[in-house]
Amino acid sequence: MKTALVTGASGRIGRKVVPLLLEEGWNVRAAVHTTALPHEWEGSIETIRIEDVATPDLGAVDAIIHLAGIMPPVPDDQAFRTNIELTYRILQAAAAVKKKPRVVFASSDATYCTGWSLNGYSEPIREDETEQHPTVFYRLTKVIGERFCKYFQAICQVPCVVLRFVWTLDPPEILNLFTATPYREFLIPEDSAKWSDTEIIAAPLEEDGTPFMEHICDTRDAAAAVLAALTSVNASGHAINIAGPAPFRYTEASTYLARLMNRNAVTGRCAGIHSYSVSLEKARHLLGFTPRYRLEDSLEEALKSLDAFVIPSNP
Repeated sequence: MKTALVTGASGRIGRKVVPLLLEEGWNVRAAVHTTALPHEWEGSIETIRIEDVATPDLGAVDAIIHLAGIMPPVPDDQAFRTNIELTYRILQAAAAVKKKPRVVFASSDATYCTGWSLNGYSEPIREDETEQHPTVFYRLTKVIGERFCKYFQAICQVPCVVLRFVWTLDPPEILNLFTATPYREFLIPEDSAKWSDTEIIAAPLEEDGTPFMEHICDTRDAAAAVLAALTSVNASGHAINIAGPAPFRYTEASTYLARLMNRNAVTGRCAGIHSYSVSLEKARHLLGFTPRYRLEDSLEEALKSLDAFVIPSNP
């Protein structure tokens, strides 16, 4: 039976990856830092301290799924220790054992500078054609992590697969993109009051009024991609975009959601956001990965979990 070591097991993606590994017959060793693991995992997995992961005595593992990482707002020093130093030490430990485990490293589409960015992308972002352009320290930490993976594969023969995840969320969090108005702080002064009503469905626009297009991923699809990266014979040495089935424009999605919730969709122009989408051709070719959960699926699932909310049936 194969053993997988999972860092970030209590995070969004990790909470979905561990059950899949167990279903597929893997032994799971989960690294624990500050967030407790789900109680239902007790007795099914082994837990170790995150401090003990990156040691020369890594132990016999067939795979390391390195999902641990922190995002802004955190001090750069903390991001350095978690996102750069920990990644380096994990790869060092993998290189030190005779049988090299496959390392799946969680990177980000933020390395391209997407979403809140310098400019938009008129074509889907392709891994081997689009230059990485980190503009904040978090994005830089992921670029450095990817470079570590390249180095340790080339020099130490540690097989590495880099997965560049777009914004990856659970269904309730996807719903919050429209109801909790996370782009509110970017509203231009002329539109600053447009989302003051807490019952509206927000539809962010670019500053010039262009509908904002974004590409996100349901955590269940992200977890499926991780499992595929463990077994694909052709993925080693590659960086691969991971996202949902298709990008969406907030103007269209907010209208759909507003109909379901009997609310008004309200547009707002936001400074500094630019449309983007990522290509999934490489993921399909190398991993056999086909995401299942459309934006509509995730929204409807989140709505069904609300008390007394019923999705209207199609006429």
